Amino acid sequence: MDLDISSLPKKRQRVIKYIIDNPDDVAISTSGELAKKLDVNAATIVRASKDMGYSGYNELRKDKQKSFKQKQSPYDIVLKSLEEKIDDSDIIKKSLLKDIEVLNETVAKIKVKAIEKVTSLIYNSKRTYIIGFESTSRSIAGFLGGELRTYHPGVLEIMNINVFLFDYLRHCKPGDVVIGISFGQSMKITVDSLKKVQAKGVTTVAITDSEVSPLLEFADHKLVTGVCGEFVYSSSVSAFSIANAIIHQFIKMGGEKSAAHLRELQQQMDDLNVWY
Repeated sequence: MDLDISSLPKKRQRVIKYIIDNPDDVAISTSGELAKKLDVNAATIVRASKDMGYSGYNELRKDKQKSFKQKQSPYDIVLKSLEEKIDDSDIIKKSLLKDIEVLNETVAKIKVKAIEKVTSLIYNSKRTYIIGFESTSRSIAGFLGGELRTYHPGVLEIMNINVFLFDYLRHCKPGDVVIGISFGQSMKITVDSLKKVQAKGVTTVAITDSEVSPLLEFADHKLVTGVCGEFVYSSSVSAFSIANAIIHQFIKMGGEKSAAHLRELQQQMDDLNVWY
């Protein structure tokens, strides 16, 4: 980058040099995290971003995320963290605090109307297919699909890459909903699945953790969590919360119908004597 920073205040020069030398760290850091790391205030981070030609830190960060997502898988990030010498108690505390931070970021950025719209689409669909292949995505797909199927028999999870995936994609049609869940780089088969069904006129939804995720290109509706950074599994915490919100909204929409399903389920559990 050809940028003359000699006339800028020393702190902004230091921030700009760090951004140029550490683009991957910028991609996974909030302005607050970067400010703390460089011992400056958040306003200095924003001003330095503008000095570099961006409208602010968010635009700069998104730009760095584009190349970061192309070369970093979640496993790369975990392996990198293992190379760092961090005390066990510190890593546990940092992981817990990061979960809270990502959840707060998600609450701040996600629109309630977006969750309401996605829930309404599922509620009114004939079938809803929920795709999640990698470990965390599979867990969320299983949770969301399993709970929603209590109230809607047309909800199906696709969590394994086999012939059934292609059968489901072939049979889905307009009026159905396909939800793709993937984080970080995003799995190619999840992206390709959304692309294929969207071309058929099927409504598509993406649940991911990045504004530059390739999944978003083929999503009619987007639910984006906060970025987790070096604690890659923190994305699942906020994604589970989004799934939880969809489930609660779905139950509320069903009203007495939802209550009837729950009473029937409770009776089945009692008949089977499943509770201790």
